[in-house]
Amino acid sequence: MADEIRHALTRLVEPVMPGPDPYQRLLVRVRRRRQRRITVAGVAGLTAAALALPAFGAAGRLVTGVASSPPATGTYQPASRIETPLVRQLLDSPTRGNLAGDGALIADIQRQYRTARARLLVDPALGEVKVLLAHDAPGGRIVVVAFLGDSHALLRSAIAQVGASVPDLLSTTGTPDAPLPLEPYAFLSRLSPTDGGHVADVTVGLAPAGCLVETSGDGRLQPDGSIARSWQVASSDGLAVGGAGPVTERWRFTCQGVVRYSGPAGGGPGVVLSTKAAAPVSTAGARGSVDAALAAVAVRDLRELAEGQGLTGPAPKVVWGGRLPDWVSDAPEAVLVNSCSTDAGCAALLKIDAGPQPPREASAPTGYRTAVGRPDLTVVPVPGETAGVLVVGPQTATRVELLDKSGRTIADGQLAAGAGALRVDPRQVVGAKVFDAAGQLLLTGATPNLGTNSDQFGEPTVWAW
Repeated sequence: MADEIRHALTRLVEPVMPGPDPYQRLLVRVRRRRQRRITVAGVAGLTAAALALPAFGAAGRLVTGVASSPPATGTYQPASRIETPLVRQLLDSPTRGNLAGDGALIADIQRQYRTARARLLVDPALGEVKVLLAHDAPGGRIVVVAFLGDSHALLRSAIAQVGASVPDLLSTTGTPDAPLPLEPYAFLSRLSPTDGGHVADVTVGLAPAGCLVETSGDGRLQPDGSIARSWQVASSDGLAVGGAGPVTERWRFTCQGVVRYSGPAGGGPGVVLSTKAAAPVSTAGARGSVDAALAAVAVRDLRELAEGQGLTGPAPKVVWGGRLPDWVSDAPEAVLVNSCSTDAGCAALLKIDAGPQPPREASAPTGYRTAVGRPDLTVVPVPGETAGVLVVGPQTATRVELLDKSGRTIADGQLAAGAGALRVDPRQVVGAKVFDAAGQLLLTGATPNLGTNSDQFGEPTVWAW
């Protein structure tokens, strides 16, 4: 009985990790909705066909690429009010894309989409049909169509094969689960079967005409957690189109001098649903006892996270492996991997063995936390609800002190071969001091971005529409 009381009191007083920030919760909802739809498509025997996942507005506003069943007579989704100047600018923009000059095709799209309003749940009172985008990309033909009234509008989109007819486009035009507010941008992607999973092979971003679009795929992490990168102009007409295959770059949209979006291409990382085991990786030089299979998954996850954010660096390497302490739920096996840029900033990922998992997304590996470090020091939060961090410093280090923003020591503990876990609220930790067995200071380092609870390595996504 006494032991039970002590355990209960321990659980009551232990620090608790904060919940995900709103952006992360939104991504989780997007991932769950995408997963449900792809699962349904597989059951229906559609996994051999490409799936379109357009997104209008915020990252969670997705529509399926599988055409809906015909609605009941008189049923339609209410159109959204045109409320902001940027939305009006998008709707007033001329048709963009390399098919915009094909007048006969544009007129045919307008005519057939107007005829299909009932099937697309469009209010028949929206009499004007305008093609905002018509484009043949390496991976497919994309259209975005607006149905317009005096003060309201509604958007629909489709991605089909290159050269697809208008009926083919209509057959892949989806409808959202619920009415969506109008936003001044549209991000679209299509998932196609690749190597036992699904990968976005078409990625498009559309903003009002005149917006500057830039891309960057050369981001280099800095030791202080910032990113150094260069930007290349992709378009001055509000249109971004990714190449065939996963887009490993960052996009930036600037409208009238204001950065409206800066983040992963396509409004969010491309989705990869892996059903194959990760390729084996070398564990040479790693400290501790490394689970080779878990290390392979951790390396894959970190590589995909970094690539999805337009970061460059060598292939991730395995740094440490072992079992986390009992105060971490289930005391799981864990592996720490990192990839360090030429500027000595390191992206680190701590992965735990979370047991069997459902098919995953490239941007959402389960049972992990990330951090920014340097080659000789990594401090990363432990996954799960209990607050704590794993510290990996020089191999000769035997003790670490964790510091808050005032320079006060808020936690200290022993290290074995330079590694150890400490119970502390990561949000309070801004630096670390590492000592050897003689008590000599080996190094002092900053621990940037531990309080963000985000997997965006020091470069948050900007949504300012």
